[in-house]
Amino acid sequence: MTVSNASATPGTAPTGSVTVTADGGSCTVTLAPHGGSASGSCTIGFVPDGTWTVTASYGGDANYAASSGTTSVTVNNGPGPGPGPGQHAPVFTADSPPGYATSGQSYGYTFQAVGSPPIRYSLSGPFWLHINPFDGTVSGTVPNFGGSFSYTVTATNNIGSTSRSFTVFVRQPFRQHHYNHSNVSTSLSCTSKVYSGQRGTCTLWVTEHGNGSASDVTAQIALPKQLQADYCGFLNFGCSIFNNTASENLGTLYPGQTKSLTVTFTARSASWLWGYNHRFAFTVKVVGSASSNGLFSNGFFGHSESYSTAYVTIIPRFF
Repeated sequence: MTVSNASATPGTAPTGSVTVTADGGSCTVTLAPHGGSASGSCTIGFVPDGTWTVTASYGGDANYAASSGTTSVTVNNGPGPGPGPGQHAPVFTADSPPGYATSGQSYGYTFQAVGSPPIRYSLSGPFWLHINPFDGTVSGTVPNFGGSFSYTVTATNNIGSTSRSFTVFVRQPFRQHHYNHSNVSTSLSCTSKVYSGQRGTCTLWVTEHGNGSASDVTAQIALPKQLQADYCGFLNFGCSIFNNTASENLGTLYPGQTKSLTVTFTARSASWLWGYNHRFAFTVKVVGSASSNGLFSNGFFGHSESYSTAYVTIIPRFF
């Protein structure tokens, strides 16, 4: 803050000091004479952003009476020095919720994000859908309506925040007819971001929504060439990998029952897999599917199929 007198007795410069105050802070200007005038400056540190009233008070001397004056100053400190060591804004590691829901039934998914300081989750969406702010679990019962609903999940810490928005299509539950019917559905979730050479997983959930059992249910997860299928299932029991596709016969699913297939993959690091122009992160698609035979009450079998997709973003390490 610079202080100078606008007028002075000819040949006489003010002497002494001026006290400057703003936002509870203060500093003192020692007047330096320059002919018939005097000036000086001082600094008030750590003033937050905003518009502040600055007051300068002069105690007077033998030639000049005490006086004071005010002015307004706008402070804009700009961005801070950034996060401390090891700190960063949240990054989602699980953000592939089911894209379909059933009217009158529960809907849920657990979002996961990493970041430091600790993260809190919030949700913007329909009144019946809620989120646990500590572990990212979304849950709710879908009202009896058709169409779709949308929601946004945000992960926040003291460094920043990141959000994901989703639209979910609502299906009507299967109605009881004169026969039993198989109606399998699938939901695929994958690790959303991996570095080349890093491992991730994809899990396919298969649910029987019909009122009859679904027999001989076969689940498959087809990985693109950029993701190498390593192993699947629990201790490889019942699961096999062929041509980068993991497959497993889940047996029979009864009404409301869900079974799953999980495959672990490695993001390949060879540049020819994505071409010269893909020098930064890019996204590939994974396809999950399930097929079954459902026994009708009249003794005939009905075929049921379902497909779902998920996306994995690969970040090449060698560029």
